[in-house]
Amino acid sequence: MKNKKIMKIIEKMKNNKFYLLFLDLIKKNKKLAKWIIVFLVLIFIYSLLTIHAKKIEMTSTFPGIAIHIQDLVWHVETDLTFEEVNIKNKNGELINGLYLWTWTWKTVYYFHGNGWPNSYFYSEIKYIHELGYNVMMYDYPGYWKSEWLPYKENVDESSKAFFEYLQKEKGIKNTDLIVWWYSVWTAVATDFASKNDFEKLILVSPLSSRYDMSRKLFWFALQKILFLKDSYVTKNLVKKFSKPVLIIHWNIDNIVSFEQGKKVFENYAWEKSFIEIDKFGHNWIIDTYWESLKYIFKSFLNWENLGFKNNYFFLTSDEKKRLEDENIEKDKIEKIKLLLSNLDLKADSSIQKFVTSNLSFTNKAYIPEDLVNIRWDYIYDAKWWTQKLRKETKEALNLLSEAFYKHFNKKLSVVSAYRSYEYQVWIKAWWCPDNLCAKAWFSEHQSWLAVDLFAASSESEWKNSYLNNYYKWLYDNANLYWFSNTYQRWLKVDWYEIEPWHWRYLWVDFATYLRENDLTIAEFYKNNSF
Repeated sequence: MKNKKIMKIIEKMKNNKFYLLFLDLIKKNKKLAKWIIVFLVLIFIYSLLTIHAKKIEMTSTFPGIAIHIQDLVWHVETDLTFEEVNIKNKNGELINGLYLWTWTWKTVYYFHGNGWPNSYFYSEIKYIHELGYNVMMYDYPGYWKSEWLPYKENVDESSKAFFEYLQKEKGIKNTDLIVWWYSVWTAVATDFASKNDFEKLILVSPLSSRYDMSRKLFWFALQKILFLKDSYVTKNLVKKFSKPVLIIHWNIDNIVSFEQGKKVFENYAWEKSFIEIDKFGHNWIIDTYWESLKYIFKSFLNWENLGFKNNYFFLTSDEKKRLEDENIEKDKIEKIKLLLSNLDLKADSSIQKFVTSNLSFTNKAYIPEDLVNIRWDYIYDAKWWTQKLRKETKEALNLLSEAFYKHFNKKLSVVSAYRSYEYQVWIKAWWCPDNLCAKAWFSEHQSWLAVDLFAASSESEWKNSYLNNYYKWLYDNANLYWFSNTYQRWLKVDWYEIEPWHWRYLWVDFATYLRENDLTIAEFYKNNSF
């Protein structure tokens, strides 16, 4: 029945005068016929493009979904200990994210680049985490473990879902949130930020709009022809923001043009800073500028003045080297600050307790509770297995003695460990001079943290004997086992003569810091005005 109807329609067309005139025209003008066919093909292609315009724009903007196999290839291992977060959207699809926690409420909501999944950006979130911030990052719809497709409405829903997770599950307030984004996803994050409150923004290689990206790629706004609006217009959204922003862009960026970043900066309505990186492309900013940008990020995040002239900084290779050199010194200061915040050189029970000829224990009769015998396969107790130390000191000494034995095939000889107040009184009664023997109540040995190894002797005796090799090895390696040589700088610095046999247990970071900076504990104490 249907076929008969179709045949009737075809018969009517054949007899239509306009159809007959069209056929006659084509037969007489073959060139015109070709152009008509081309035009009809173009109309057909354009119709298909228009029908699938939204999907085409989505795929071109977020190519990561088109390279799913390579997502797996680019997945890298990491030593990061993060919490994997899976959230289901309203349609039941799973969106995968990760959360890195540290000792702070401050949290960076990180929107990574558009070409690869979360795993490709592990080094960047590790960098942010080491700056001292929690990190929340999710894989966009269609990327790696995340389902769905990255249409704008899907991305917006996902961004909101993980933000709400931070608020409800982690107790993060808007005022503790830093929105940090990279490349094309700066547009997504800006769109998110325009609808939510936050503390600060960091834009790395931001695009100004989808139209502008299209003009860079095709010399015209392809979306306009396909009847798509400019859905991510960063340059306009930032006009409404009233939070500080730090923008970083490379001046030879071959993906998101430098001009787009400048346009976003110029349109930003509030407190803003811009870093132009000279002669550098689009990728590897963290890997390449790890050290030079570290304290700029820290200063910005800590509300400190960046010191940029006219809020603009031109980062050349020379400036990069200068910043790296400066940051070495800043690192030392930061390390000291961290040490100071964790040190206790005054409490009798502290493993960092500092005593010297004019600093004593608070309690004359101090004795710790966790005492154990020093007996061990690689230790020789010169006092017939009667000597004791604090448990943690003994465990560290075991490791040190084992390493010593492997190197010299000889046990570590402990000639003196813990000495009580009364025992030190007895030693002083034998007329041991103050430059070699501490007064009772002023000796490190009373801490149960110090040992004398091999023999307490004069300089001429140990310098010209086999002991010198032992002491050199200890000086180079003992800090790895949390020990430090207390007396290395003579009376004026350490208040005692040089004693390469005297080693005391310390917190590992402190022992390593002293060794790396060639300091004794007395020098550290004086330099930091305890």
